[in-house]
Amino acid sequence: MFQHHLPMFLIVCGAAVIPFGARRLRVPSAALEIIYGMLVFNFVLKGSPEWFVLLRELGLIYLMFVAGMELDIRSLLNSGRLFWYLLISLVSFTVTPLIFVFLGFPFYLGVTLAMVSAGIVIPVLKETALIKKPLGQNIIGVALTEELVSIVVLTLIDAFHKHGTIAGTLIELFKLVMLFALALAVLKGMYLLAWWNPERVQKVMESDDPVEEGVRIVVTVAFAGGMLAVLAGAEAILGSFLMGVVFSSVFRSKGRFEEKINAIGFGFLIPFFFIGVGSDLDVRLLTSWNVVLLSCFLTLMVMVGHLAPVFLTRPLGISLQEAWGMTILLSAPLSMIVVAGTLGGRMGLLTPEIRDPLILTALFSSILYPSLFRPLARKMAGARADSV
Repeated sequence: MFQHHLPMFLIVCGAAVIPFGARRLRVPSAALEIIYGMLVFNFVLKGSPEWFVLLRELGLIYLMFVAGMELDIRSLLNSGRLFWYLLISLVSFTVTPLIFVFLGFPFYLGVTLAMVSAGIVIPVLKETALIKKPLGQNIIGVALTEELVSIVVLTLIDAFHKHGTIAGTLIELFKLVMLFALALAVLKGMYLLAWWNPERVQKVMESDDPVEEGVRIVVTVAFAGGMLAVLAGAEAILGSFLMGVVFSSVFRSKGRFEEKINAIGFGFLIPFFFIGVGSDLDVRLLTSWNVVLLSCFLTLMVMVGHLAPVFLTRPLGISLQEAWGMTILLSAPLSMIVVAGTLGGRMGLLTPEIRDPLILTALFSSILYPSLFRPLARKMAGARADSV
């Protein structure tokens, strides 16, 4: 019995303590969770219990659902700059893979390093007080658009890898679209029922009822998205992301309810995924110069892959300095690199010799680039103040 209790205690204890250290060190909690998982499973525990593998998968599915909920399609459409945001995304996803193919690396590696995640971008913008400024809004718009494009690209690659033909890929995508159109219709029906019963909705969304009916419903919706994707022949994580987008589009006003959704994810389920990623890493990787040098090279290439804003400063109405700031902050896509690397490993598109340095790259970039952005943000804020 103890052999099951000890891993649970160590993992839960680490997940509880890590955010305090992350806040003090000013690094993402997910980065420290990966490092913690690597240390615990290399030096204390031997092997992953079956229950941990399951919780790790549940954490990944819920992470993608929360990422999908961050995406506000209507705000992007109303921004008036969606074309430029898409152009930046498409340039990144076109140029970066081609550079890696030219250098003799797998095409999919370039796709992975072109990923963007808003999970680090938004907290850093809040911390630097840029979240409401025009530059902050542009960065968020690009980050959310590229996050959506990232999922679309992963969906296409996953479908083509399974079927190997364009026709089979299109059939799978059609099934996926139909299933989520059905999900959208069901959620719209729920929304209409909510409109007719506002008191009930208020109780579910805002109540402190310990039963937490609303949270139970959302968790069910998140995993239902994964199940729909599996039925369509796609990966569960792609379905949970799309379900998050659908849910956020239907229920736009979530209030305190969104805090509860994030609490159950970042407070419990999601840390299991990142600690699990660390558990797969061999600590001896850090003593291999080849691995460390490759990770450093890939970390540099992450920023190279996000240089598009530097060449599109005029349409976005930002200065060259602000464009460089945008490029630097967008170069910290921790969660999406890890997710894409995990998916690439499952599909056999990334070997362990590439996947492990990729995880280290995610760690390096998530610590380095936000650290470079913070003083640059203060400098830009000072320049703005002097010009007023």
